[in-house]
Amino acid sequence: MNEELLQMLTTGQVRVVFTKRTNGIIRNLLGTLNRTLIPPEQYTTLSTVLASRNPNLVVLWDIEVNDWRSFYISSVIKLFPV
Repeated sequence: MNEELLQMLTTGQVRVVFTKRTNGIIRNLLGTLNRTLIPPEQYTTLSTVLASRNPNLVVLWDIEVNDWRSFYISSVIKLFPV
């Protein structure tokens, strides 16, 4: 994950529009890695996500569905902080 995206995710919320690799559907999510916006019981998973070494895969907390989601950087159509 690039540093600019990581900074946006850890400090706030990011709207991501991307194409799902599995079926080609365009997906829209509001995500974060900001600890204050993630339920405390998910902190263990957050630590694992932040330690991830795959620079192409982004895992984040989807604020709208209250669950972890992921996408590949190469599938992003639009990305902007909220």
